[in-house]
Amino acid sequence: MSRLLVAGVVTATLATVAIETARAAPMQPLEEIEQAVRALADSRVGGDADSEIAIGRLDPRLRLPRCTQALATRFTHAARGNGSMSVEVRCEGAKPWSLYVPVTIARYADVVVAARPLARGHVITAADLAKARQRVDLARHDYLVEPASAIGQVTRRSLAGGQMLGTRQLERPHLVRRGEQVTLSIGNRAINVSVKGTALADGSAGERIRVRNLSSKRIVEGTVTEAGVVVVRGGAML
Repeated sequence: MSRLLVAGVVTATLATVAIETARAAPMQPLEEIEQAVRALADSRVGGDADSEIAIGRLDPRLRLPRCTQALATRFTHAARGNGSMSVEVRCEGAKPWSLYVPVTIARYADVVVAARPLARGHVITAADLAKARQRVDLARHDYLVEPASAIGQVTRRSLAGGQMLGTRQLERPHLVRRGEQVTLSIGNRAINVSVKGTALADGSAGERIRVRNLSSKRIVEGTVTEAGVVVVRGGAML
């Protein structure tokens, strides 16, 4: 009985030593994992003061062997520049491991917004606009940063107060309407001829539309230059 008791004590002691040794084995500090992830995210941002980085919280119970090499990191979707993504952190040392850490890179900018609700078809004035700092990496369309680029344009749809403005929400006002009578002008250095025609499409400044000559019934294509005026190329037949 005494020998069995001694053997049991020795076995228990060895097990305790093994557990304590395992507990004493160096663990990878979570702070170093976060630092590695932030360094990768910082390299993506490139010092942009308009970007903010948020790293997902690591489980404090996470216990990984201390890596004997510098931690390797990579974005799992390298093509994505902003928004929510994931970073793989790898240890390629004697005891390799890897884990994935969620990261959000948010980008902000001072953009043009509607100062108040605007109806569809509204002609934008300076009083309709304001500047606001908004997150833009999640924007589904482009955005304007200068109010002057929106003034004089027409809203394609109703806009809520504070809504970000982009080219998809706006269009240039039509100077010519389909079915309206317009002046067809053909000019060069030698001669300038003008006749009446019927617009076959709506047109804004600089757009090319088709027009039917009321006299010859010929259909020609020209460029809208001002309200009710369409200019065709020199040499074209009216």
